[in-house]
Amino acid sequence: MASLGKYPARAHAAKVASALVAAGGSREDAVIYLQGDCHSCRHDTDTEQHFRQESNFYYLSGVELAGFHLLYHLGRERLVLLPTRMPADEVVWHGQPPSLEDYAGRYDADEMRYADELPALLDHWRPKTLYTLPRQKLTALGTSWPHKLAVDTEHLADALAAARLIKDAHEVALMQLANKISSGAHVKLMQQARMGSNERELDALFTYEVTRQGCNQLAYHSIVGGGKHSAVLHYGLNNATLPQKPHELVLVDAGGEYNCYAADITRTWPIGGKFSGEARILYEIVLSMQKAVLEQIKPGVNWEDMHRLAMRICVDGLVAARILKGSIDELHQHHMGAIFFPHGLGHSIGLDVHDVGGYPKGMPRIDEPGLRYLRMRRKLEEGMVVTVEPGCYFVDTLLDDALEDPVKAAYINADVLACFRPVGGVRIEDCVVITANGYENLTSVPKEISEIEALMASASH
Repeated sequence: MASLGKYPARAHAAKVASALVAAGGSREDAVIYLQGDCHSCRHDTDTEQHFRQESNFYYLSGVELAGFHLLYHLGRERLVLLPTRMPADEVVWHGQPPSLEDYAGRYDADEMRYADELPALLDHWRPKTLYTLPRQKLTALGTSWPHKLAVDTEHLADALAAARLIKDAHEVALMQLANKISSGAHVKLMQQARMGSNERELDALFTYEVTRQGCNQLAYHSIVGGGKHSAVLHYGLNNATLPQKPHELVLVDAGGEYNCYAADITRTWPIGGKFSGEARILYEIVLSMQKAVLEQIKPGVNWEDMHRLAMRICVDGLVAARILKGSIDELHQHHMGAIFFPHGLGHSIGLDVHDVGGYPKGMPRIDEPGLRYLRMRRKLEEGMVVTVEPGCYFVDTLLDDALEDPVKAAYINADVLACFRPVGGVRIEDCVVITANGYENLTSVPKEISEIEALMASASH
């Protein structure tokens, strides 16, 4: 992959500082302090866990390695990164660490020092306020400095969330790479899937494809669900035999992570390569839901309104398929759509797959079926990156509860519903950047029925 240059850590630190000051914080005599993650071992063993940098620390540093600290002086606008000195006997196990000069060439900082010099740096700066996160330990500051500072653990998390919510060009470029690689992996799965193979084979193939193309790791545990498993929203066993009948569906929700930035993509397709029957009807409903939302999203739009729009399209489709009956107003009044679309429309995405900033401070959740699970409730803004992931599912527990409720059961054609239950579920998910006038879709996996069928047909020859 082509180099994007140094991660813009100083610009990010200045952005967070501005958010702190805007919230009434101090600037001239204030510093931000964070310690990055350290290596950890599995319980009661000396086997190291896979290391992944804490997201807030990465946002302010661009450092992907363990054992770092950072200080940012708000008034001086000075970012200092401080790696921990490696003991000589550790070099045997971990190799010779880079020098401070090497680190300086890699990272966007004003200064590099070792972590044991942190108290001396504070002696030089003599700040009055230290902004940090509630869980942050302050032992690296020495024994006296924590007592000389007004330690503010209340405001930094909100400032980081506000800064991280709006992505800059460098961040978008990283997410484009994560989506490009992940999109290619999804295509490979469509091409390689065969009836009778196992979910774990597709899971392993996705991991292989994104890793070999430059993703550091997966952004989350992949969901590979065949048949009825496609209706389990966070299915993660990925160990069952794939469907045996050509029309049955496979749902794959998977994304790679490139330099700590996530992709989150879902596609649903027939194992035999041809949509038909109830599976095709269900897929068309969900694709219509996503298209309706994508036509509307732009800065200033309320995300909850987009969820309600998707829900309306879902209910219309279920009525057209004769699964639901009755007046549209009554169906919405009784939240019949939430039986089939029980999760939120999407979420912010960035350094975490479910990224920070979904709910502004003080924003309550909506206590309605479906809407109560929204991971984001705010107006869209230019520079946000969000997922658009409508779905429609036949979850036995939800359906059985509805059929046992005399009010809800009156709106369901039980015989028609019985024909659709074996389909499982459909979800279609893309990552999009909100632009000045609309959006840019970072996800490039085919999703039109004709495109998926053509892709899978070409792979079978």
